[in-house]
Amino acid sequence: MHLEKLKLYSLLSVALLISSGPAIAANIPAITKEFPTTNSTHVGLLTTIPSLFVIIGILTGNRLELWIGKKKTILMGLGLVFLSGIFPALKHDIFSLLFLSRCIFGLGIGLFNRLIIQMISDLYQHDPDQRARVIGMESSFEGLGGICLTLLVGQLLKISWHTSFLVYAIALPIFLAFFFFIPDDKKQLEKRTTTQKITVSDSLDDRNAYRLVIGFGMLLFVIVTIFINYNIQITPLILEKNIGNATNGSNMIAFIGLGAFIAGFAFGKMFQLLKDYTMPISLLLMGVFMYLTTISESILLTTFCSMVIGFAFRSIMPYLLHTFTQQTAKIARLGTTIVLVSYNIGSTLSPYEGAVFSQLLHVNTVQSLIFANSIFILFISIIGLVIVFIDRKRKNGQIIQKEEN
Repeated sequence: MHLEKLKLYSLLSVALLISSGPAIAANIPAITKEFPTTNSTHVGLLTTIPSLFVIIGILTGNRLELWIGKKKTILMGLGLVFLSGIFPALKHDIFSLLFLSRCIFGLGIGLFNRLIIQMISDLYQHDPDQRARVIGMESSFEGLGGICLTLLVGQLLKISWHTSFLVYAIALPIFLAFFFFIPDDKKQLEKRTTTQKITVSDSLDDRNAYRLVIGFGMLLFVIVTIFINYNIQITPLILEKNIGNATNGSNMIAFIGLGAFIAGFAFGKMFQLLKDYTMPISLLLMGVFMYLTTISESILLTTFCSMVIGFAFRSIMPYLLHTFTQQTAKIARLGTTIVLVSYNIGSTLSPYEGAVFSQLLHVNTVQSLIFANSIFILFISIIGLVIVFIDRKRKNGQIIQKEEN
């Protein structure tokens, strides 16, 4: 049992690094001063450029996994994150090298981003409830890593901006733990037995499965852009309504993270209770509480709403990942890839979502923009609830018909 726990936490520890790219955001003003001749926009890209290279890493990892296996691909990614992560602490006088190190950092994260979910699926392939619980924990570890590393960067920044990059040295003990305690997937993790339960994709042809995966990917892209845009707009909203200041806005972003963290640990129980209704109900929560922020005149209520929005959003990601890992290996690989690519593209393009909505709907206040987003999310959630209800009814009818025959 002790060895199983070591294996589980060695696997989950990798997730601590997944959301660590923006952790160095507090460095940007100091780096801008260090390189006065460099365009400030280019300096700002140091926090966001890893997201683009995460996508390249995910796509590269899909091919690399087939050649050398999951474990070696993840170890390669961890190695790149460690070396490129701490590089600015060792060599920090050439901006082009600093920029390149951040690109390689994103590439490294992309190599293990999807494969962590796949390894969880492999380890718990015969226990769907445990798999759902661990996928939820993986989501929590992502949020925990982002929060803790950001706080640590803030402390190291007191020494110097380049010293703060040593925060990524945490990748080394994670690399060692993964190397020693996770079994070789080629020998132990890719075994499939004839007693394995028939999955959803077994009853669907590949064409329908592909359509489902792509549809979920497009939906997630929309949801991510709206959610990230809410993170961006929450401080301007409370300033516009005169109910708080920038510090309150910063606290709300922290509470969004807290809600997301709680969602990860609660996902297993939540999924057992709601099953296919998990996603539409999460969207319903997200839409309702987003709407409440637009009419709230209390900073406490707005903060609570932000926490629930974080909780609702972080219930959607594990649901999609858990759903796709129940499919055949080919569909599972495609599904998790599309989910993660959609998430990263949505995160990158989210600032433009507000501009597009403002132009289309002719809204000129933050309050009206968030209101429009909340109505859109509520509309999607209602459609989702109807679809799941009809699908459940159809499946129950099929079961009754089989029993009668």
